[in-house]
Amino acid sequence: MSAWWLPLLVGGALSYGVTLVLLLRMRNLALDVPNHRSMHSAPIPRTGGWALLAGCGLGIAVGPASLPLPVYMSFVLLLAVSAMDDIRHVAAKVRLAFQLIAALMVVLVLPVGLEWWWLPLFVLGGAWMINLYNFMDGIDGFAGSMTVIGFSSLCLAFLLVEDWELAGVCVLFVVCALIFLRFNWPPAQIFLGDAGSTCIGLAAFTLSLFGWQRGAFELWFPIIVFSPFWVDASITLLRRMASGQRWWEAHREHFYQRLAIRIGVAKALYLQLILMIAASVLAFTFSAFAAT
Repeated sequence: MSAWWLPLLVGGALSYGVTLVLLLRMRNLALDVPNHRSMHSAPIPRTGGWALLAGCGLGIAVGPASLPLPVYMSFVLLLAVSAMDDIRHVAAKVRLAFQLIAALMVVLVLPVGLEWWWLPLFVLGGAWMINLYNFMDGIDGFAGSMTVIGFSSLCLAFLLVEDWELAGVCVLFVVCALIFLRFNWPPAQIFLGDAGSTCIGLAAFTLSLFGWQRGAFELWFPIIVFSPFWVDASITLLRRMASGQRWWEAHREHFYQRLAIRIGVAKALYLQLILMIAASVLAFTFSAFAAT
């Protein structure tokens, strides 16, 4: 892990510096203007993900990570359409097409080839993970906290099998997410936006699949770790689909949102943090039992 000290330092410094510039000098660049579905009452920049990704990108560029080129290209592709959506609206079907392509690019270069019937399942799963982060952004502290705890859990699993490359990538995301969380903690000063949320979702998907194929954990491990995210979002969105609502639009029907309205954003976030930690502990407990 010693090779990661410089990437972590420069990545974290850039992420912090870009965040300050976006907040102090470019605050009106891409605003999330509140409406009747929003959890916030004043316009908030949705450019926090730009700073987080700038730090992660620089850290990976100077670090020892050597993932297949199509993996990096998938992030560039997704970042391009998502950053455009932060500035001006991009149609949902166009964004979904780019998300599916990005997930497909990752799946096609996995270390171990998959039987053909796995392909649509993983591609749809990747697009779903990308959208989970996008849906949960805009809720103070939630996406940032899930990133810190989720990627820390993956990092620990990689360290246990001495996969220093993927462990370093995870730590880089954790460091930059902590910097973002400093400004996203209730009351939030900035949100991830589409660029940050979708790319973090793609990163969680990518690291989960590569970690599974490299033998760091079973496939169910990241599913349990990120369950506080996908269970809430999946149940809510499936319910909205079943009732014929426009499920891709902003709303206040997630369990976490309803909890925040009832007891306050900060208290709801602390309860979610407990749930996230419990999910991580549960994943490692199951993993330990499976190994015996």
